[in-house]
Amino acid sequence: MSKRILLPVLSALAVSACATTTPDSGGTTTLPGFDNTGDPCGAVAREYLIGQPVSEVDLESLARLVRPIHPGQPVTMDYRGERLNLDLDGDGVIVRLWCG
Repeated sequence: MSKRILLPVLSALAVSACATTTPDSGGTTTLPGFDNTGDPCGAVAREYLIGQPVSEVDLESLARLVRPIHPGQPVTMDYRGERLNLDLDGDGVIVRLWCG
């Protein structure tokens, strides 16, 4: 087999070896460390916070990891499903909650 073909084939095999399928998941494939439930940090349950000033919210009681994000603030692009991100407007009011 050509070296040009061997590397992509081995890479695909390595990635597919990390994927798992569980019988109770309906055949869905998940990668280790990723939660496919859609709300691993509890953002949906905390939507009542939208419209509130972040200064009036006890951030430590929300989730294990909370990241308030101000407009224009640089943020890392690493995915952490358990992290609750709070998008804020210019006045520090929560406008969106999301996991990652």
